Amino acid sequence: MNLAELIQVIQTQKIERMVEVDVTSITTDSRDVKPGTLFVAIKGYTVDGHDYAKQAEAQGAVAIVAEQPVDVSIPVILVRSTSRAIAELAGKFYDYPSEKMRMIGITGTNGKTTTTTIVRDILAHLGRKTGIIGTVEVKIGDRVVPSRNTTPQSSELQAFLHQMHEEDVQDVIMEVSSHGLELGRVTGVDYDVAGFTNLTHDHLDFHKTFENYARAKGLLFAQLGQRLTTEKVAVLNADDPTSELYEMMTGARVMTYGIDNMADLRATNINQSLQQTTFTMLYKEEQVDVTANFIGRFNVYNLLLATGILLSCGYDLATIAGAISAIRPAKGRMQRLPIDGYNVYVDYAHTPDGIEQCLKALVDVPKEKIVFLIGTGGNRDVTKRPKMGELASTYAGTVVITTDDPRYEAYDSITSGIAKGMTHDQFVEIGDREEAVRYAARLARPDNIVILAGKGHEKYQIIEDEKIPLDEEVIVKEMIRQMEEQK
Repeated sequence: MNLAELIQVIQTQKIERMVEVDVTSITTDSRDVKPGTLFVAIKGYTVDGHDYAKQAEAQGAVAIVAEQPVDVSIPVILVRSTSRAIAELAGKFYDYPSEKMRMIGITGTNGKTTTTTIVRDILAHLGRKTGIIGTVEVKIGDRVVPSRNTTPQSSELQAFLHQMHEEDVQDVIMEVSSHGLELGRVTGVDYDVAGFTNLTHDHLDFHKTFENYARAKGLLFAQLGQRLTTEKVAVLNADDPTSELYEMMTGARVMTYGIDNMADLRATNINQSLQQTTFTMLYKEEQVDVTANFIGRFNVYNLLLATGILLSCGYDLATIAGAISAIRPAKGRMQRLPIDGYNVYVDYAHTPDGIEQCLKALVDVPKEKIVFLIGTGGNRDVTKRPKMGELASTYAGTVVITTDDPRYEAYDSITSGIAKGMTHDQFVEIGDREEAVRYAARLARPDNIVILAGKGHEKYQIIEDEKIPLDEEVIVKEMIRQMEEQK
């Protein structure tokens, strides 16, 4: 695409050394620059892309979009905000792919991954070709595509969407993070349906206040569209008070779901076991009985949200209920490890609410029979740590306190923050997560339950700035094998 044509979509302040040149790729990551690339310099929290302008030029960049002058000999397009500019440029460069597929965005603190996976799995079960963009993976059909962020940077996101359209994807289901919304990564994405899970204490290191966090999530609904000739739908949790704010913020049609409060779509007669959950869904004048291979009341909410989204897409209640019975939970979300004779689960829970919901899923299990490994990330929100400890000790008889991704923070600094909230003394602090997992695995018995919380599907730890491989399933299986041999 011609550079002059491409930059027509952005508000420029000054253009230096403009020449006729074709742009063959666009990026904000200097590592991805190759001949023909338009490099957009973004100011991040740890790295400023303007510092890499010369490197981008040396690697073959044909022009730089920047917020301040940079020392290069190629064209420089100065703009007020490169974060906004990259979204507008990427949309234009890839010919607005989100407008050519059904786009479903899901936001909230907990349940995003599970709900996006449920929606994807049901649509695939019904014969649709899907794409998914989220925490666990980016997938086009059944093929996994590498990604760096839950909500990718605008240029990467638009490239994914373009690729999905080229491969005949019909429905794209996206996790939309508060960071991605605040930083404008989804600007220009034309969502058809937006869903809200819940809002609880998380990410205050970034947003500073709960109000800011709520507002950031609300941007998804505020941006959903004002064109009433094209029906857009916001599916909101009637049991979460923040939904009132989001209903006010959106111009889209609103559908509500819930359990406790009146809602358009409700679940009643909920019965849980350690293998499945049954309940009745009520919508308008219909009701259907559902059997789901998911455990926990929180998963009933996830299934309700998925159902609301699919109802908004035109599917009927009975069809959705039938598909629910055929699908399984997402990786790392109360996922039972395949270890004969033992009950070991992995879960992504890393917030107070996530921990509470995870442990509440263990219906009819005596507290003293629950071994709970809990960790949290270093150099992140410290205010949630005592509450995590409090909830872990409320529901679990034995607690192993460790880390998730310690980054640059000392182990004992992380674990002591969680330990401050403990209400019983049946806990141990082991900062090295691998050793902590081994310790928890040694406590596994055929008649108890071990839950490894915090990492879920992730097979690594971030220590300083390096990803260190860590496969907790392998560790647990080996420890239990050793115990069985010693009997």
